Amino acid sequence: MTQTPRNITRRAVIAGGAAAAATFSSINVVRAQAKLRKLSIVLGTTPQFGNVIVGLQKGFYEKEGLPAEITYFTSGSAATQAFRTGNGDIAVAGDLPSLKLWTNGDGVGLCPQAHYDLSIIVTRDSIKNAQDMKGKKIGVLLGSTSEYFIQKYLTKAGMTTNDIDAINLTPAEMVTGLDRGDIDGFVLWQPFGWKAVETIKGVHILTDAGPYFQEWEACTVNKTYAATHQPEVVAFIRGLRAAGKWMPAHLDDSAQAVAQALRATDVAMVKRQLGLINWDLNFTPKFRSDFDQLAGFIKTKIDWPTMFDPHFLHQVDSSLVS
Repeated sequence: MTQTPRNITRRAVIAGGAAAAATFSSINVVRAQAKLRKLSIVLGTTPQFGNVIVGLQKGFYEKEGLPAEITYFTSGSAATQAFRTGNGDIAVAGDLPSLKLWTNGDGVGLCPQAHYDLSIIVTRDSIKNAQDMKGKKIGVLLGSTSEYFIQKYLTKAGMTTNDIDAINLTPAEMVTGLDRGDIDGFVLWQPFGWKAVETIKGVHILTDAGPYFQEWEACTVNKTYAATHQPEVVAFIRGLRAAGKWMPAHLDDSAQAVAQALRATDVAMVKRQLGLINWDLNFTPKFRSDFDQLAGFIKTKIDWPTMFDPHFLHQVDSSLVS
């Protein structure tokens, strides 16, 4: 049987090719997404990690084809300790514990995660300045940003941590310790200051971190993971960035998601805290300058080319690196 030839126009060929390309492209995208390995994230249990949590709870990582899980620790500092022993692919923590990971070679800096002025010093009403803290028992989470804060605060008054009785406590122990009379104050971050003032008589927030330093949170990635799972790392940053952009216009939904993940009952307080945080991921001169100052505090130096890798940020959007 002889087939009758059909007239096939150039437009039809192009259209057919485009359709085929789109089909194969879709298949390739699905296959590429399917290859992404589950990312393991470790972090603390406060709303400062909100964009990381929302990224998981609201499906922003999933939209990038990235399966992920979060393991929670009592603080970002505790999470970095677990990270050192092989737990997690990415650790999210405050500036000081993150810096220690980089300088000790336990991971490479990936991106800023947030910045804010939420650290506070809470004391009894009788303590009105640094001089009044002499000899007093002050709760400090050693190895965390609170250690850096109390040092900055006392230095400005011509004092050192030797002038106070610094007690190493976990965040959960701070408020209860102050309530029982075990300590005279503590250095931590919100919402613990708000909780103390609302539940304990005769205490106040002596100062926040604003006059002393800019607080940062950062993401650190396992070096081997970064080298062998670059698509997962890029997908994580994309999802994290999308979550941070979404949150300010959806504070109620964000607070509900974060509160549920952290098992926090006071959703209003979580919302209050989320509203004070900047979720900007930009790798800026300000970020580097603040971390350089922090490095001086622990008598070390950051070799930025080897300790921080901004090329993942650059892959997501070159404007994120300056």
